[in-house]
Amino acid sequence: MKIGFKLTLTFFIISIATMLIAGIISYRDAKETLQQETFKKLTAIKEIKASQVTEYFNQIQNQLLAFAESPSTIEAMKGFKTGFNTLNSEFSNRDAYDIHRHNRIDDFLDTFFIPQLNDHSINIINKKGLRPLNINALLLQEFYIANNHFSSNNRINIDSLPQKFYYNTIHKKHHHVIRSFMKRFGYYDIFFIDNETANIVYTVYKEIDFASSLNAGAYRNTNLAKAFNTVLQNDTLNKAVLVDFEEYIPSYNHPASFMACPIKEKGKIIGVLAFQMPIDNINNLMTNNNKWKEIGLGLSGETYLVGEDYTLRNQSRFLIEDSVGYYKLLKEIGVGSLKINKIKNSKNTVGLQEVKTQGTKEALSGKTDNLIFDDYRGISVLSSFMPLNLFGMKWIILSEIDEEEAFEPALELRNKIIKASIIIVLFILILSFFISKKVTKPIKELEFDAYELAKGNLDVEITNDRTDEIGSLASSFQQMQQAIKNLIHGLEDKVAERTQEVVKQKDIIEHKQNEIIDSLNYASKIQSTLLANETFLNKYLPNHFILFKPKDIVSGDFYFATKTQTHFYIAVCDSTGHGVPGAMMSILNMAFLNEAINQHKLIKPNEIFNHVRSRLIKNLSKYGGQDGMDGILFSIEISSNKICYAAANNAPIIIRNGEVIELPCDKMPVGIGLKEDTFNLFDVEIKNGDMLIAYTDGFADQFGGPKGKKLMYKPLKQQLLNFSVFNVNEQKQKLNLYFENWRGNNDQVDDVCILGIKF
Repeated sequence: MKIGFKLTLTFFIISIATMLIAGIISYRDAKETLQQETFKKLTAIKEIKASQVTEYFNQIQNQLLAFAESPSTIEAMKGFKTGFNTLNSEFSNRDAYDIHRHNRIDDFLDTFFIPQLNDHSINIINKKGLRPLNINALLLQEFYIANNHFSSNNRINIDSLPQKFYYNTIHKKHHHVIRSFMKRFGYYDIFFIDNETANIVYTVYKEIDFASSLNAGAYRNTNLAKAFNTVLQNDTLNKAVLVDFEEYIPSYNHPASFMACPIKEKGKIIGVLAFQMPIDNINNLMTNNNKWKEIGLGLSGETYLVGEDYTLRNQSRFLIEDSVGYYKLLKEIGVGSLKINKIKNSKNTVGLQEVKTQGTKEALSGKTDNLIFDDYRGISVLSSFMPLNLFGMKWIILSEIDEEEAFEPALELRNKIIKASIIIVLFILILSFFISKKVTKPIKELEFDAYELAKGNLDVEITNDRTDEIGSLASSFQQMQQAIKNLIHGLEDKVAERTQEVVKQKDIIEHKQNEIIDSLNYASKIQSTLLANETFLNKYLPNHFILFKPKDIVSGDFYFATKTQTHFYIAVCDSTGHGVPGAMMSILNMAFLNEAINQHKLIKPNEIFNHVRSRLIKNLSKYGGQDGMDGILFSIEISSNKICYAAANNAPIIIRNGEVIELPCDKMPVGIGLKEDTFNLFDVEIKNGDMLIAYTDGFADQFGGPKGKKLMYKPLKQQLLNFSVFNVNEQKQKLNLYFENWRGNNDQVDDVCILGIKF
């Protein structure tokens, strides 16, 4: 490399380093500032929305209590109770009315209500249990539901019926007032409930729960019944009762929440008033009427509520904006198809979308904080969260925005710094070129002489007319010229001698490398002979597969099988380490397993593991070793096929009827650990068609995919479930293909061993 180029390169490197350091510091400071400002904004949005939610429910309580105390409401409650209870006596002389009534109610259920209900549910529901339980209820549903064109919009506008009876008189007087109140304040429905009989004696909309009982039938376990009973149990409290959102059959299985309070006359309860709150009001409040950008949440931010059951209490922004993409994302992160179909059918995430993140866990434990973690979509977000206590309900509120969007300005700043740096560096390169040219001109003159010397022209005349550092360099070249002449002859002999020595050392190194590789291959053959062979396994497990993929030539993972006169044993284990150390441990562990079963005649898997652990501790701990293994050991009784097992850290699973069932295990290794209790013996109940699977951690710990992340256990279990419909050979092939596609160009990080048994 020429000096001129070196000088230019030096200037270039210095400028690049300067720009790089300045850019990194600027980017880091900008990112930190953005993070702080984003958390401040998210916290402010969260607190505003929390205040709005609290105020919303307080407002509802105030409206509910005021409405319950109204003389008109008290009068209506008394009238509806009386009208409901005397209805049968007013129509007792109508011949054949029961037959007509039954047909009309059945027509309503069969032709209108149940088809619409089934459109909103993945579970097919019939009319059994939905019919009213007494004649008064049947009469009211006949008059107000079955005779009014099966339309709730039609029913709500009917103040009076042609028939003359006391209930109709009361309804004509009060219905338009209650209806106007409901529409003005945006409630889904208003209920008057008899405190003595638990009958719903009045509703505005006259849905299928109208005139039904909350103590018996299809509605006794609803959250409306819960609100009603809680009011009666706490009748001394001068406040409302709020129950959380649940699916409510009369509202076509849409989530419904109720707030209720007593209706009192002279201090005595005469009934219960309940408001059914629509989810739309909370959705509009939390989504800002689907205008997230207007409150500073950008393209990916949202504020949402989560209940104590770790599910949403308002719609997800991502379902609203892109339902197709949302369903696809749920599938990608391992959400079950049944749950996805239920969200699709209802077009709703309330009570369905699970949000079990770091933020929700900490908030439900009472913490308020700002953190960065993966949200319910598996995407990294900046999140501000806090708990909410609404009338005894433990909710939490979170304001979040995607990390990528939050830090986008920092990325833009970085790009601008890069562009500016390129311009500055180009300028420095041009300037350094002219400086280096001037500095290197006298050096180039000496360079020519050095070049001639390098070609072997030892007689070249080296000019030396300078007194500076370059003149001193020329004098050195003259001295070197003479020295070369003196040493040139002896140098050839030494070069030949050294060349011969290098060739010899190269041959020695290649020989050692071949010996090591041969040793590893031989070790692999030894390990392979210790593993259970397929012929032996097929005799006792005719329908099985084993996916065994060592990270190196030899493996720390192993599968072991043996039998006694009464039992067949098979184990899938992960020894400490991989490669040669792991292989040595696997051989030792297999030896101890064989010793326990075939020499000491131990039968129970937990006793076998206890023996292996004691042998490992005895043989390794005295040398300071803490090695051992994790794994699963199955015992199959040959005469009955009864299965039991012991498990150290790794839990086996059963795939049954499209569901993954995780079996228990002991959270400790077979070896020295924080916990050294006696291993438990677990029984396995196997049914026809079950798939019993045991695996080590190598598959789940593999890095890969589009983001280079660990696969993790949940996606692995999902794939095992998906492949379980195929035969065992196809399962093995598909698992191996999935692993290789996931790994891509990444190195395999650990040994892999999976055992599957089809029953």
